[in-house]
Amino acid sequence: MVKGALWHEIHSRFKLRETKKSIARAVGLSVQTVRKILRQKEPQAYSREKQESELLGPYREYILQRLAAVGYCAQAIFEELQIRGYRGSYQTVKRFVSPLRREAEIEATVRFETPPGRQGQADWGQCWTTMAGKRVKVHLFVLTLGYSRRMYAVATADEKMPAFLRSHEEAFEFLGGVTHEIVYDNLRSVVLGRDFEGSRFEWNPVFWDFSRYYGFRPAPHRPYRPQTKGKVESGVKYVKRFLRGKEFTSLDDLNAQLLDWIITFADQRIHGTTHRKPAEMFLEERDLLLSVKDRRAYVLEERSLRYVPKDCLVAYQTNRYSVPYRLAGKRVEVLTDGEMIKIYHGGELVSCHPRLEGTYRSSVDRTHYSGLIKAAKPAEAPQDDVEVRDLAVYEQLLEGGAL
Repeated sequence: MVKGALWHEIHSRFKLRETKKSIARAVGLSVQTVRKILRQKEPQAYSREKQESELLGPYREYILQRLAAVGYCAQAIFEELQIRGYRGSYQTVKRFVSPLRREAEIEATVRFETPPGRQGQADWGQCWTTMAGKRVKVHLFVLTLGYSRRMYAVATADEKMPAFLRSHEEAFEFLGGVTHEIVYDNLRSVVLGRDFEGSRFEWNPVFWDFSRYYGFRPAPHRPYRPQTKGKVESGVKYVKRFLRGKEFTSLDDLNAQLLDWIITFADQRIHGTTHRKPAEMFLEERDLLLSVKDRRAYVLEERSLRYVPKDCLVAYQTNRYSVPYRLAGKRVEVLTDGEMIKIYHGGELVSCHPRLEGTYRSSVDRTHYSGLIKAAKPAEAPQDDVEVRDLAVYEQLLEGGAL
């Protein structure tokens, strides 16, 4: 049985027209095993012998959390478990750890050697250059294709979300498409937070929506795993060397010269790792990229944070929009493109409403309250007419002792 990540890797490679023999060599499995995995509709969980399951069952979560930290060393895990009361043998621990260590090694190799069209890597770099006679700091966005090493780079004035998304779209247009996956460093523009093990992410809702719009999967690289983003880091250094010692009249002049250098030199050089020209290798993955032809530019939405009140109606510009009742008291992010109001929690779209016209109106989706016990509506008290009297009448009653 194989772990989910390896199962997805094998199925993804097969969808990208890679042969079963090639997949088997890349992931270190036999062709028969690869064929078996391709017949599986979903990843299969590990099956352990009953005795081992009973011995290691109470410690399973601890082992999985500690494996990466101790370098998948079974002896280290065994010693730590003994301190925690484990009474089984070292061989039991070794049999449990060994396949997990092999899969971790395979996954690292697979992430580094990617098939055509599968993966790109993107990152920012900063450098100082001379522009119009002044020393200025520019920000370099670089996207490198994992297979061919073909790259796109552009200089911007900052690294804010508008520049980040615009740089992506320019890269997609230049390359004629987008890879199925793009790996990032832990940028706030991509990930707002992650757990200790780095397996769960809180996506930046703006960027998550952008990635869904173009159809690619963002993949933040794992901490302490430099091999997962080495190609783009090399690309950033390569672009910096081009800028070194040069002078430009403006940012537009810099980008014009940078693009010309990419086409005439960077694309045509013999790459030090592949020993081939990126432009030639790109021909093998060009048709495997996700198409962006005739797609409109992404509309960057306004974003604001809100806390959900008890009535589950989130306020935005004097109007209110409902969210599922389970989010009461929690923080959500409200995004709008001028026509729709989209509300996210933890990077997940939880509510969507047409934007209301006017003020002090509410848009309520009744399904957001399904499951709540409806209290009986109290009967309305009769509305009696109240007689309005002059205050002098009450003063006379006080003097006469009637009140």
